[in-house]
Amino acid sequence: MRLASISLMIAGAMLVINFGLRWSSDLFETEDKSSDPTPLAVSVNGMRLTVPANMIRYGNERREGEVLRLDLQIHWPSLEGYTSATAKDFADTSATPPFFYLTIQKQQSATDSAGRLSSVYQHFFTDDRLKAPEGLVGRKLSEDSGLPGEEVYFEPGSTRPFTVHCMREDGTGYPTTCISEVNASGGLSVQLRFRRGLLPEWRELSRAMNALMVRFGVFPS
Repeated sequence: MRLASISLMIAGAMLVINFGLRWSSDLFETEDKSSDPTPLAVSVNGMRLTVPANMIRYGNERREGEVLRLDLQIHWPSLEGYTSATAKDFADTSATPPFFYLTIQKQQSATDSAGRLSSVYQHFFTDDRLKAPEGLVGRKLSEDSGLPGEEVYFEPGSTRPFTVHCMREDGTGYPTTCISEVNASGGLSVQLRFRRGLLPEWRELSRAMNALMVRFGVFPS
């Protein structure tokens, strides 16, 4: 149990740092959006991907060749990139905006969200179940976890359950963000981030992420 606790605290600290950096960039970084849908041949960790330019958030990543990672913003539910017609949607600050984020990068951990559910999270759930969208179970992490008050929602009965970690309310008034991470081939990981208000659409979001990863070349077709 102690080993699991230490593992969770380390994994949790890495997740919170990474999550916090991504969350702050989602809110505050100046983006250099493009409405050009031209597909770009981009490599991450040596794996060649093909991604429309108008899905890539930052100009320094919007180029052919090797990049450290790809930060994407995808219109929901059209699964298209930024256009002048959807500019207002991409700037939506509500709890249920019509977009989500994807980050494709080198794997940061041997386990992804589903792996952490079985190896770490389940050891630190409190007894109370949270109200959850249909098809998911919601549990809160205990004080012993090192992530008190954080919430985990997962798909019960699946061998590779959809698992998402939602940050607790921090009093800032900004909408809470949820993150789900999937390890892929080529030593890549894919992080899906969305506002908590979209959690009831978890099935559709998960399918959309998988479809896009096939389209980009991250997942095999």
